[in-house]
Amino acid sequence: MRRALIPFALVLVPVLAGGCADEAVPDRDPVGPAEPTEGRRIRRLSAEQFHRSLEVATGQTWARFETFAAALGRPDFVDLTEQGLDISVTFDKLVHDAAQEACAEAVAADRAGGDTILREASLTDREGAPLAANLRYLYRRFLGFTVEDDGDPRLTPWLTLLQEPAATTDNAMAARWTAVCVGLVTHPDFLTY
Repeated sequence: MRRALIPFALVLVPVLAGGCADEAVPDRDPVGPAEPTEGRRIRRLSAEQFHRSLEVATGQTWARFETFAAALGRPDFVDLTEQGLDISVTFDKLVHDAAQEACAEAVAADRAGGDTILREASLTDREGAPLAANLRYLYRRFLGFTVEDDGDPRLTPWLTLLQEPAATTDNAMAARWTAVCVGLVTHPDFLTY
């Protein structure tokens, strides 16, 4: 066995030594990261864009928008002349408040016969294809993504929320669909461009 390895080692050592000796070692990795370049910054929606998007997606308006529009970044052109487009704690808090209000109203309107949030499912559906079909519809409505398959991993957390533990009343399912709506309104893909 030892004699069989000796010829292999005699061939391998000159190849390795010759390959390293003739090449200069670069100062930095030539394939590594390039110098940073100016790219497009991800921006959040303006106050008006958010309000309009919320209305289009949920079919409901946020009644307190005018009260909090300045806190959302709308300029008043007296003290502030530029639109605030940075994500802040205040913006996040107000978006959650607006989502809670608009989504609760949208689900209530669907209970009364609408079809904005609950187009492919009803509050009596507790599992299966109708829930996944409705989630696919909401992904397209809120985020602009088309989800083709019920087994898509993006649907898994939402299906878990809707199915486990089993809801015993329509009110419990309404609260869960409201939570799905709020989650989609506060999703980064809804709030940024």
